[in-house]
Amino acid sequence: MSLSATIAILVVVGLVLFVAARWMRSRSQTEIEQEEARARVQVLVRTVNPRNTLRDAIAADRSAQAALADPEPPSAPNGLNLSRYRFRSTTLEAGPLDPEDFYDELLIDLVDPETGQLWQNSLHVATPRGLERTMRAEQWDTVIGGELLIVLRYDLATILDGAATHLEEIYEAKVDVSSATGKLLANDGRSPS
Repeated sequence: MSLSATIAILVVVGLVLFVAARWMRSRSQTEIEQEEARARVQVLVRTVNPRNTLRDAIAADRSAQAALADPEPPSAPNGLNLSRYRFRSTTLEAGPLDPEDFYDELLIDLVDPETGQLWQNSLHVATPRGLERTMRAEQWDTVIGGELLIVLRYDLATILDGAATHLEEIYEAKVDVSSATGKLLANDGRSPS
């Protein structure tokens, strides 16, 4: 066998071994990540309270999404401050024209007092009637997601309490709503929903 044929065979064998090693490494990493995700979801599913199944299922979905998110959201074990909030379309002071027909996005600015880090979360807030109206208008057959807060009627205190509970679950830290300053921000100039 000639030297060039031997070199060619060695190069092919080397490439095959290289590709096989990369494939095995990526597959094992993917399998590990999938197994960890399955274990987290199983733990979350076990925590669902049958008396409050929808809320717990949504919370479990949010927790699973947060656990799998990359990068991990900031965490502040000593608490977070809600610095300001507003709806995308609805003026907070006036609220919607019909408190039982409401759908809008709530934008929430949080601050970690230890680091000064500021970031924004958003949460869609709806009443059953407002959600139905929006689904019909947008021609949606389904709504999926953990970032949806459903209230019986527009009540800012109830909405902020629900939002704070949601954020506490995500960041595993107490959220201080009373620290909000300048919270009644003007909307984008759009009419209330």
